[in-house]
Amino acid sequence: MAFPTGDRQTPPLMEAGGVMAGRRMSMAGMHLDRRAELPLYQQLAAHLRQRILDGRLPAGTRLLGSRDIASELGCSRAIVLAACDLLYAEGYLVSVPRGGVRVADIALAPGAAAPMPEADAPDGFLSDRWTSLLRTEYVFETGSAFSTGTPDISNFPFDIWARLLRQAWHNPLRSACIDMSPLGWHPLREATAEFLGAVRGLLCRPEEVVITPASSGALDLCCRMLLDPGDEVWVEEPGFIEARWSLKAAGAKLVPVPVDEKGMIVAEGIRRAPRAKLAVVTPSHQFPLGVVMGLERRLELLEWAGSQGSWVIEDDYNSEFRHRDSMAASLKSLDRMGRVIYLGTFSKVMMPSLRLGYLVASRRFVEAFGQGRARIDVHSAGTAQPALAEFLRQGHLLRYLRRMRKLYAERQQAVLHAVRTLMPDDLEVAPTAAGLHLTALFTPAMAARMSDREASERSRQAGNFIQPLSQCYLGTPDRQGLVIGYGRLQEAEAMPRLAAVAAKLRA
Repeated sequence: MAFPTGDRQTPPLMEAGGVMAGRRMSMAGMHLDRRAELPLYQQLAAHLRQRILDGRLPAGTRLLGSRDIASELGCSRAIVLAACDLLYAEGYLVSVPRGGVRVADIALAPGAAAPMPEADAPDGFLSDRWTSLLRTEYVFETGSAFSTGTPDISNFPFDIWARLLRQAWHNPLRSACIDMSPLGWHPLREATAEFLGAVRGLLCRPEEVVITPASSGALDLCCRMLLDPGDEVWVEEPGFIEARWSLKAAGAKLVPVPVDEKGMIVAEGIRRAPRAKLAVVTPSHQFPLGVVMGLERRLELLEWAGSQGSWVIEDDYNSEFRHRDSMAASLKSLDRMGRVIYLGTFSKVMMPSLRLGYLVASRRFVEAFGQGRARIDVHSAGTAQPALAEFLRQGHLLRYLRRMRKLYAERQQAVLHAVRTLMPDDLEVAPTAAGLHLTALFTPAMAARMSDREASERSRQAGNFIQPLSQCYLGTPDRQGLVIGYGRLQEAEAMPRLAAVAAKLRA
C-alpha cells in the first residue's frame, strides 16, 4: 500500500496525469496522539480524509510508500496500512491499473470543501421550539452537597449487584439478548408490580407495567404520544423544571396552576384551562414545596380528567424514601377510569446511572405505548433488567430502602437543626414526610434584603450551591426561598456547610 504526501504549507507537486513528482513532501501538521482514546490509524485516516475534503490532496494524487510515511510519523507500517484500508473502503482512495493507489475524484457539494468554523455556523438550524428550550435559564450544580434529588450511593450493596449481573449474563437467555419486548423484561415487570404493592400499596398487574429509561424517559415519550403542538397542559406552580422541558419539547402550551398547602388547586386549573389535554402532578410529595395533595383535591382532579377525557401523569418521585410511618396513597390507586399514568424510577433509589424506571397505566395505554416505543427507541437497555428483577425478587432493594430511609431521616433532621440554629430570622423550614430535599422559605425580612437568586449565588461563592426556589416558577414567583437537598450530605457536614452559607448571606 502507498501513502500520499503534501501538507498545508507545501502543496503536493503534480506531474501530468496527476502523478506525484519525485520530490518527497513533508508530513508537517499530521500528529498522532498516543494518549487519545481514538486509535492511531483512525487519527491518521481523519487527517487524510480532511485534506482530501478541503482540497489539499486533490483528485488523482498518487500515494507514496507506507514504509516511508510510517518512519516519518514514528508509527508502525500496520497503522498506515489500516488507515489507507479504511479510506479505500470509504471511497476516498482508488486503485488505478499500473498507476498505484490515488485520491478518488469525489464530487463535493458547493461550500463543502472546507469545514465551517463554529462561530460562523448559521443561526436557526434548530427548530424554534428547541432553540427556545435550550435558552431557558437554569441554575443548577449536580456536584453540590445540596443537590436536590441526588441519592447517596456509598451504602449501596454493589457486591450483591455485581453477583446478580454475573449470574444473569453467565449463560443468558435468548430473550434477554435479542427478543427484549418494548414493554420490558417480563420477569422485571412482574417483580416491579410486586414491589409497588409492597412499598406503595399500589395493586397492579404485570401487564399494566412498562419498564422505561427512568421516569424522565417515560415522561418524554408519554408527552410525544399524547400531545399535539398547542395542547394545553396543567403544571404545578412552582413545579419540576425537567418535566416542563419534556412538555415544551412536545409543543405543549403550559398552564401554571398554583399550589397551596393541599397541593395543586384543581379549581384554578379548571378556571384557567378547562379543556387541557394533560395534567402533570407530584401529589404524594410535591416538588419543590413537599406538600401532599389532599383527598378532596385528588378526587376533584380525577373527576375533571374523566369528564374531559384528559390524562393525568403522576410522578411519584422519592416516595420510597418516606421518613414517617404515614403512607400517602398514590393517585393511581384511586383511579377507576384509567386516566392516570403513574411514573417511578429505580435510578433515584439505587444509582442515577442505572437509567431504569417504570410506568403503570391501563392495559389500553400500555399497548399503545409499546407500539410507540417499537418505532422510536425499541426498548430500555436490557443489560441490567434480568439482574434488577432478581434484586427485587430476593428482597435486596427493600432491605436497602429500610437502611436509607433511616439515614435520610437523620440527614433531614441535621439540616433542619442547622437552618433553625444559624438562620432563624431568615428562613422558615418545616420537615417533610419523604424525599431528599427541604424547601426553606424566606421570611419577610430576608425577602426585603435580597432575592433567592442572589442568595443562591452567594451560596455558590461559599462553595455550597443551593437551588433558588424562584426558578421553579413559570410566572412571577409569589414567594422566595432555597431548595436544600440532603441526599449526599453527611450528617456532620450540615452545620459547617450551612454556617458558611449563612455567613455569605449576612455579608
